[in-house]
Amino acid sequence: MDQSPPHPDLFASIHTLVEEHGTQKALEIVDLLSASSDVASAPSVYDVVAGRTGRKIVDAVSSSLVREAEGVSEIGYSYSAWCLAGLPHRERKPGEDWLIKTDYAQLLVRPGVRLRDDDSREDLSVPSGSIARLLLIDWQSEAFEHNSREITLGKSPALLLKRLGLSRGGPVTKKLVEQIERLATCTVDFRFGTDREAVVVNERLVEAFKYVGEVDPRTKRTTRMIEKVLLSEAFYNELKRHPILVDRAAIRDIQTSPRAIDAYLWLAFRLHALQSDALVSWAALWRQFGREFKTLRSFKAEFQEPLALALAAYRAAKVRISEKGLYISPSPPPIQR
Repeated sequence: MDQSPPHPDLFASIHTLVEEHGTQKALEIVDLLSASSDVASAPSVYDVVAGRTGRKIVDAVSSSLVREAEGVSEIGYSYSAWCLAGLPHRERKPGEDWLIKTDYAQLLVRPGVRLRDDDSREDLSVPSGSIARLLLIDWQSEAFEHNSREITLGKSPALLLKRLGLSRGGPVTKKLVEQIERLATCTVDFRFGTDREAVVVNERLVEAFKYVGEVDPRTKRTTRMIEKVLLSEAFYNELKRHPILVDRAAIRDIQTSPRAIDAYLWLAFRLHALQSDALVSWAALWRQFGREFKTLRSFKAEFQEPLALALAAYRAAKVRISEKGLYISPSPPPIQR
């Protein structure tokens, strides 16, 4: 049992600071509080906000306050299993599987291949990063809201970028097109349980898709803009049975950090279902969110910033930091249906 008292819920204080003083003044106050804190003590949320992503965190807080004041929200949905185990945060080699095991689920993602007119095949990479997550949430939300497995992406990447809240530009467009094809061709296996007893869900995310190919004048390679996808019946049915409510606008505010998106989804899944307070150890958090980090110490140092971003976007979340991990308390969902 963790005997050390958790840090107070400083994220509520950050929201209050921004609400009362505005973003710039709030940053100045946080800098002063961080500078005057005891250097021997564990890092506080103020220290995180005073760090390199402080502006992004405060901006996310400001956006959440504006949406709350204006009564504006954008309901979205995610299959609950994505809240327990997620895609890689960084790029993987073509043809390389992604395997992650958390305390609640095991996820194996196998990349697809691209077949060409000359009968050659090209290994693709597994979907990764923020764009893959934004696309998944978009597809799941559209399917759930319209009760249809068919998702229209359109002929123009620019319109889809706007829909996802992404900036327009060549590199972003190229990544978008690549991530769509990776999601459309990969296979995912979720396992819930152990070697003795488990439930395994093997499925393709996409059953069929339509694309138009264009030759890149610089590389002479043909790129494929997928205009329409048909979600697999198995994946669609799992989504309909186990949906988690999310605020798509809030997720767009934290889109620069795939780890923050994963933390947001996990909190959206866990907090509203809690019956009492719970402590989640740093080791458990490391297994779920830090597979790319070699040591627990390095993960703890890096995870507090994406966690801060997630909590900035999810104001109702009741989370406190301790030396042993995170204290999480029963909280309202991030958005009301």
